Amino acid sequence: MAMHDVETLVELSIYCLDKSQDEELDRRSLFFNLYNLQQQFNTGFTHFRVMDLLVKHHFVYTFPISAHPDYAAHQAWFDELATRQKFSFIYQRPTETWDAATNPVAGYAHYNFNTQTYTLYCDAGSILWGNLVANGLLSGKDAEAPTILDPFSLALEVAENAGEQKDKALLGSWYLLIPYLVMQAEQEGETIHYKALEAILELVVANESIPDEGLPPADELPVGGELGKFCQWWYAPAADKMKPTADPEEEIDLETIPFTAQVEKSQAWYEQQVVQMLQEANASITHMEEQGANEAMQQSVYDRLQLGLQYANKGLELSPGEPNLLMNKGSILMLLGLYDQAQTVYDEALTIAPENPYVHLNRAILFYQMDQIPAAITAFRQLLELEPENEFAQQWLAHLTNEPI
Repeated sequence: MAMHDVETLVELSIYCLDKSQDEELDRRSLFFNLYNLQQQFNTGFTHFRVMDLLVKHHFVYTFPISAHPDYAAHQAWFDELATRQKFSFIYQRPTETWDAATNPVAGYAHYNFNTQTYTLYCDAGSILWGNLVANGLLSGKDAEAPTILDPFSLALEVAENAGEQKDKALLGSWYLLIPYLVMQAEQEGETIHYKALEAILELVVANESIPDEGLPPADELPVGGELGKFCQWWYAPAADKMKPTADPEEEIDLETIPFTAQVEKSQAWYEQQVVQMLQEANASITHMEEQGANEAMQQSVYDRLQLGLQYANKGLELSPGEPNLLMNKGSILMLLGLYDQAQTVYDEALTIAPENPYVHLNRAILFYQMDQIPAAITAFRQLLELEPENEFAQQWLAHLTNEPI
């Protein structure tokens, strides 16, 4: 599964658990385990997609930045951080360089437009949460550590609630993810709870939730061993939807095709390369935000973005005004910090494709990055006129305007 698929699975799982009628459901622990699972993949930091639910169920706690245990010792540093009003991870020793082993992420901070304050956030079970518990700022049930679950028990809890809610999309997403979890458990010698998997598979089949897309090719499944037996059993209900890797008759014999150094490339080829460069750059940026930056990775991101910009310009030479290329060019310029140029490109895309929701979304994010909050609000509202059910825009608009969703 792609990283965005995992992010969506976690987000939808949280919505599902929030809607559950089970009064005894330990949502706080389930959220904790969902994000632990997400961290095993190359994903971004997505808490703010569902922040209201995370706070509602006491998984995330918010405080003024001055509540940080080290605020008095480093007041100038924290106050300067607050003046920037930007998202920032807070390390165990805040003023020192990140190190996964000796100075990991402890919490995070961001400007809260609802309260007009720079807010300190911490997740239950995190280092900062532990410090706040020790200082007496969190007590009672809020001071209890979340329960750690194995991934199969976690999946079953979510799947049971998804089954009750007839949420086929969520059940289908877990159906696609489970084999990855089984392979990982087998490689690490961890216990695989087949009873939980049997129950999940029954729910998926009963709700006709096997997706049409995302299944592996039938001829690429493992053969033999425990993993082979598992895949044969797990994918049996999906046999009619699984296709072979390729028809041998359609395979291309590369030796019959003359190779030349000069190959004429299409607009579509350049567009594909731009998308790839953006994905790689964003993945590296997310990694640096979570794990800390280093000069080599920063240079690598810069080089990818510059190459992506060249490809975008080449593609636009072949197909002037192509909306997707314009949007991706704008995204590259935004990541390079060239905000004015990015706005010019996005405005051009808006003129060509005024009803494309992604144009409005990209402009809204750009305006937010430029601290032009009224313009960002307007862009999000324009997006919602086109897609009234767009949850991302709804959440951001509520975040920026202090209006309920």
